[in-house]
Amino acid sequence: MTLRRRSIPASFALALYEYLDRKGIHSDQLLKLPRPPQDTLLNAEMPIDVWRQLLERAAVYLDDPRLGLHLGQTIIPRHAGVLGYVIMASKTLGEAIARFHQYQRLIYDVTPLIVREEGGEMELVWDAQHGRPGPLVDETAVTALVNFLRRLTLPDLAPQRVDFINPTPESSAAYMDYFGCPVRFEQPETVIRIPASALAHPLTTSDPAMLTMLEAQADSLLARLPRESPLVDDVRRRISRLLSDQHLDIAAVAECMGVSTRTLQRQLAAEGTSFLKEVGAVRREIAERYLRETNLGLVDIALILGYSEHSAFTRSFIRWTGMSPNKYRRQRS
Repeated sequence: MTLRRRSIPASFALALYEYLDRKGIHSDQLLKLPRPPQDTLLNAEMPIDVWRQLLERAAVYLDDPRLGLHLGQTIIPRHAGVLGYVIMASKTLGEAIARFHQYQRLIYDVTPLIVREEGGEMELVWDAQHGRPGPLVDETAVTALVNFLRRLTLPDLAPQRVDFINPTPESSAAYMDYFGCPVRFEQPETVIRIPASALAHPLTTSDPAMLTMLEAQADSLLARLPRESPLVDDVRRRISRLLSDQHLDIAAVAECMGVSTRTLQRQLAAEGTSFLKEVGAVRREIAERYLRETNLGLVDIALILGYSEHSAFTRSFIRWTGMSPNKYRRQRS
């Protein structure tokens, strides 16, 4: 079984160090992590939790809760490595988005991108089922993508709508000013809705010959990443929806998927995992998120995770992480 790395390339994080440099701040001292070299490889990984902590540390120091919105506007193709140049070499905006969809794992191997049509328009969607990396991570990524598309097409290109899954900030005016469209928070999904009329817009940087070479390189990098398992992904989503049911079992998930219990057991075994392993993985991910991002008590979290008592949850959490839930919460606060 292989899962998402929950990481970004170090080359993407380099933008934060350069942003702080321009403000006259000694970024290495503030962030307490050596900066990635200018020629860092695209597949040099930075865990998403480390990236979130760096953004949060910088936002506190700068007293800037909208750091993601400001930093995202400074991210340029070289920060995205090969993927940035593949997008630039595409013929039209629609083709550029299709290639971003194809190679997103090279730049953001956290939440899978869903591309869907809604009323004739295109929506880029990241759901909440794979975890919530946090407002600063989301806002940096979404702003960077819109900034990138504007650089390739029109400076005033505006989405039709932008949705975030994160809490509503004190003021959303700066977001609406930048994106040039309605911006909603506390939504079930993160969404960028792009007008169909913009998809055929040609890119001034289009280069078919260069694109062929760049795609070969991107394909090679993508092939080195752990392969995704749609089955495990589907099982995890269904487990998360049924988790609070203290009688959650494989039969309930198999029924939702329209297969027999035995078939699902066999399919999971072929992926190198089991139903119990996946229940544990989902519980751990959700537990860590609630401990980091909410003030819910251990009893409440235990109930959400389907435990009959919080002591069983505590024992499981110590087995997963080597520390108690309270210690984990204090360290991540």
